Amino acid sequence: MWKPVDEITARWRPEEGQGLEHLVLRATTEGYLVRSHVIGENEGMRHAFSYAIDLDKDWRVLSFAIDSVDGRSRCYRSPSEGRWQDCKGKALAQFDGCIDIDLSFTCFTNSLPVRRTPFAKDEAREFSMLWMPSDTLEPFVGGQRYTCHEPGKRFHYEATDGSFEADITFDDYGLVTDYPGLFRRVA
Repeated sequence: MWKPVDEITARWRPEEGQGLEHLVLRATTEGYLVRSHVIGENEGMRHAFSYAIDLDKDWRVLSFAIDSVDGRSRCYRSPSEGRWQDCKGKALAQFDGCIDIDLSFTCFTNSLPVRRTPFAKDEAREFSMLWMPSDTLEPFVGGQRYTCHEPGKRFHYEATDGSFEADITFDDYGLVTDYPGLFRRVA
């Protein structure tokens, strides 16, 4: 269903405020490397992040790291599916069961459950995410539901707490092209 990825460069702009994300996704013999830079301003708050995500061949997150220009940084790894630890090796049992991550300042992480999981038309699936808000970079578990409207193309996203929903469109590689209200892919 998805086209194979060798190397892709993608850029997104936020729909509100100003900013730009520049991401490079590269295939390796073990899986995929994601490297990205995000700058922006929303509601008077400026931000700039660099992040790296290492994925296995099935798009499961093996590790991720975030660096902010204000000096904050976070680093986590998943030594086995649904288990997390910080990069010093301390177990983070509160995230047990989370396979995917969601970084609030990028739409790329919406690709992870969609690309990793086969969906039939009109099928809905729920996921527990290690969710990282940009304002604090203090993660917590967030529930998400994806309903497939068109396999490999269009999904309805809902936060399971009812706080947000949108119809997200993906390209042939599983990357977001349109996330109404939040992000839009640019050439």
